[in-house]
Amino acid sequence: MRVVSVLPSATEIVCALGHRDELVGRSAECDYPASVRDLPVVMRPKVWDADRPSAEIDARVQRVRSAHESLYELDIELLRKLEPDVILTQDLCGVCSVTDAEVAAACARADVAPRIVSLTPTTLEDVWSSVAHVGRVLDDPEAGRALARRLRDRSATAPPRRPRPIVAIVEWLDPPILAGLWAPDIVRATGAEILGTRRGRPGVRTDWSAIARAGPDLVVLSPCSFSAARTRAELAAPLLRQRVAELRPALGIFVADEAYFSRPGPRLADGIDLVRHLLDRSPWQPPMDVGPIPSLPKAATA
Repeated sequence: MRVVSVLPSATEIVCALGHRDELVGRSAECDYPASVRDLPVVMRPKVWDADRPSAEIDARVQRVRSAHESLYELDIELLRKLEPDVILTQDLCGVCSVTDAEVAAACARADVAPRIVSLTPTTLEDVWSSVAHVGRVLDDPEAGRALARRLRDRSATAPPRRPRPIVAIVEWLDPPILAGLWAPDIVRATGAEILGTRRGRPGVRTDWSAIARAGPDLVVLSPCSFSAARTRAELAAPLLRQRVAELRPALGIFVADEAYFSRPGPRLADGIDLVRHLLDRSPWQPPMDVGPIPSLPKAATA
């Protein structure tokens, strides 16, 4: 089977199921596991602005989406050459990838007729169900069921903690956006409560002063599409870092790789482990980069 994935989480699922060799194309943002980086890139952002400040990226995204335009472009000639049997995409967020309608239009232009599989999870259980679904698509249903079962076991909800700590998961820095969709499930699986969002619903735009007034016990900065290193670089801006540092949650402020919370694939189970570790300070070897925010320069705290 010849599979093209234009969704990073779908690419991770295919590989976790042991079908890496069936992938023949990817999006520019499909970067895990490292072996997929050798695959041809079928989809790219129209403007590569990942190094721009968060506020600039957000403004461009809002402008493009309000004009009902796509942030991405598909390589029609490459699609024609690859002749995929299956294309994995999504229809949840036009910021994350092309939608299934855009993929269908591109396939018509390329004169190819693959099966277009759209993954649109909104809760943690939806994510695990999508793992099983991809297994069926790949004609390996047992692998899909087995992996989904292991992930469900890892994400079993713990009894509520007493007192119940409040955790803020921030999925964008400027403006700050509190993570929704499956993030509330991740936090509640640890016995804690998430700040400001509801399961299955999109993230909520807010401001740093509102987060400070809410008084979360723990804050995790994990902007969508950002590595932890990229987030630390953004926090070098004195004003932003000062606003974040003013939160002063009792259990600290941490920077974490986006895959802990943003990509609806197997590594969301690591997000549960991460929150549990940060609440308990239990021994744990993080599989991805995470650490406390950089200290403020003395001049900034004066």
